[in-house]
Amino acid sequence: MPLDHQLRQFADAAQAGGEPSVTADPVADRARFRELALARQAGLDPEPVLDVEDRSISGPDGELPVRLYRAGWRGPAEARPVVVWLHGGGWRVGDLDTADPVCRRVANALRAVVVSVDYRLAPEHPHPAPLEDAMTALRWAAERWPDAPLVVGGDSAGGGLAASAALRARDGGGPRLAAQLLVYPALDPAQGLPSNTENAAGPFVTTADMAAFYAAYLPGSVQDADPVVAPLGRDLAGLPPAVVTTAEYDPLRDEGDGYATQLAAAGVPTTHLPGPGLAHGWFSMGGVSAAAASRRDEVLSALADLLAGPAGARRADPDGRWPATEPRGTWVQRGAARLAVDLRGGGLRRLVVGSWDVLDGYPAGTVPAGRRGGVLLPWPNRLRGGAWRWRGRDLQLDVVSPASPNAIHGLVSAQPWDVLDQRSGGVSVGTVLEPRAGYPFRLAAAIDYELTPDQLAVTVRVRNAGDDDAPFGVGMHPYLHVGADDDGGISAGELTVPARTALELDGGLPTGGRRGFDGAIGRIGDRALDDAVTDLVRDDDGWARVRVGGPAGSLELAVDRSWPWLQVYSGDTLPPGQRRRSLAVEPMTCPPNALADGADLVVLPPGGTWSGTWTLRWTPRAGGSGS
Repeated sequence: MPLDHQLRQFADAAQAGGEPSVTADPVADRARFRELALARQAGLDPEPVLDVEDRSISGPDGELPVRLYRAGWRGPAEARPVVVWLHGGGWRVGDLDTADPVCRRVANALRAVVVSVDYRLAPEHPHPAPLEDAMTALRWAAERWPDAPLVVGGDSAGGGLAASAALRARDGGGPRLAAQLLVYPALDPAQGLPSNTENAAGPFVTTADMAAFYAAYLPGSVQDADPVVAPLGRDLAGLPPAVVTTAEYDPLRDEGDGYATQLAAAGVPTTHLPGPGLAHGWFSMGGVSAAAASRRDEVLSALADLLAGPAGARRADPDGRWPATEPRGTWVQRGAARLAVDLRGGGLRRLVVGSWDVLDGYPAGTVPAGRRGGVLLPWPNRLRGGAWRWRGRDLQLDVVSPASPNAIHGLVSAQPWDVLDQRSGGVSVGTVLEPRAGYPFRLAAAIDYELTPDQLAVTVRVRNAGDDDAPFGVGMHPYLHVGADDDGGISAGELTVPARTALELDGGLPTGGRRGFDGAIGRIGDRALDDAVTDLVRDDDGWARVRVGGPAGSLELAVDRSWPWLQVYSGDTLPPGQRRRSLAVEPMTCPPNALADGADLVVLPPGGTWSGTWTLRWTPRAGGSGS
């Protein structure tokens, strides 16, 4: 996609002076880089954090300056992640002040302690001096916060240092790392990948700049470089989980992209988030570019998922006193489309195209209002009083509350799901629903998410893993977001629902009656929608298609014949700040209260299987946030 226009404008202004980025005078280069970095911060108030502390620790060559950032956090100290951050600048420029905005954002996004390291710089201090300083800071952090998840991260040269430090920690006896965050990392001293030619002129860094940086950092032949600074093609097994992000218009793009692929192939849990439309340095340019700020927060959200939520809850206890905590989310990327799947519940946490949030989702580690993105199993909607009867047995499920005495939305919304398969453009997740008093059946469930640049395809699969016939229903709960960010904004949306019949409902539950339904709704206006509809009008291919449009673009949600019902909900009863800003369109196999009244229930014999697919396609509006 084209280079983000705000980054382009800033690059043009930054390069107007015509001064080279790298000269024979490293001291002058550092002053110029610092001036440019501080210019990006001019007029912007520093993002507030709870506390900032400058101090020194004992380093390999005397005192090593570090700066500590602490975000507000009232939880247990051992649950707070500690991030050792290594700044960019070609191992030659950069300091604690140039890295300050990024460290503040990392601290707040992860509710973390961030240790920013003022490592020694080349050419006065070539490799391995910067890496030795990085390892010193990691060991110091591990000793100071022995129970906290420890992360190493950095951007550009700092990303290369972070990758090197992870390798050194693996091969040198620690410290144990919970994750690594590699932001357009510098990993190929030979500069032999295509992006070095395609993006040789930058912006912000050129292939010639990188050659000069490598020459200062690695004096001598690059062919003789230490393997930890040239890790492509090396043995990467056993490294900590990684989040790797790159930039489309960057000489370093293929290094990071290739490393992410190789990490995953080596069995390292890896979240790979390329940067379409972005250029080198974007991670620190949130104050310049809205696209950069959005992408940066996505990357940090992915790291929060990897660390088991934004609080950074511990992943494991070394002496076995507590169970291991698995990652709570997984990400898929194809082109400008990025999908986050929540492993607590198996549903859709976020779907973004460009800068358009196609789904009205929720942050990592939080409980979504309105069952956003949820999987509705073993029934897709409401159940009156939680009571039902099956083959002579009276069964009772838990109800929401005395004020709302109905069971709602199934049993798997907070259940852990496992990643069954992670592949390019797709992920499969699964769980087992164990029998309980109110639902004495055992179901295995899996969901296949397949992403292309213009479509998400979702296939739900269910198998009866028990010994008796099992009745159930399935639904999913995406909230479609077409550009309305404020309460009531969905009123301007245009809607078509391919249905001819709706249930008569009272408090969301069927009364037993049905009525005609005209799906040619047009402008939503003030209409409150909470309708269970059927008799779907299907195209020649057997699919029924819901269409909704708004300022950001248009969406088409299509269901195959396995989904004879839809629920359409305009969010009128949601909390303030989330009310009527998006439209829930829920594919369902059966209507509300189906377990009790038997309408369209699926009944599987032992070992029997069921599957159904629905898709979501997007068309960004020209000039809109998704283009």
